[in-house]
Amino acid sequence: MIAAILLAPLLALQSAGETAVAIRNDNPETWTVEYPRLIQPYVADYRRCLAVTNRRIAGKADFESQHAADVARCAAAQAQAIAESNDVLAGAKTTLSPEEVDRLFDNIGRIHVARGRDLDQQFVSRLAGAEAAGAAYEASKPKGLVIELRDASVIKARTESYAVKAKEQDKDSE
Repeated sequence: MIAAILLAPLLALQSAGETAVAIRNDNPETWTVEYPRLIQPYVADYRRCLAVTNRRIAGKADFESQHAADVARCAAAQAQAIAESNDVLAGAKTTLSPEEVDRLFDNIGRIHVARGRDLDQQFVSRLAGAEAAGAAYEASKPKGLVIELRDASVIKARTESYAVKAKEQDKDSE
């Protein structure tokens, strides 16, 4: 009974001429930022250093380079956070090796730069969409002067419908 329930969707897909398709990311980027709560203040200080800055929007995709500059600008804060984290973890029950602490803070920097890269991709995508929409509009808009001719009956019908709507609005406002 249970096997029949589990196989029913697969049989339905096969009978419909469709098969289940797995979609896989071609370029996955995954970084782990698991750390003991004991060093959370040092992680927060480093992340704050990366995040607190003025972004320049210049009409081009340069957020990745701005985020990479943040990593370079915060190198001293990163070094201090790593040193303080290692000092706190030296006598703690939670063990995190100095190499793991270094990797943690490097991953935080990589994630920060990846966010800038993502903003660049969104900017380029929206810019391409706007250009495509503009091109589609230019291709479909009428060329030359377009004069719309209407006969008197169309104009009279519209005038009467506007008068009826105006009367209804006056009744509603009373």
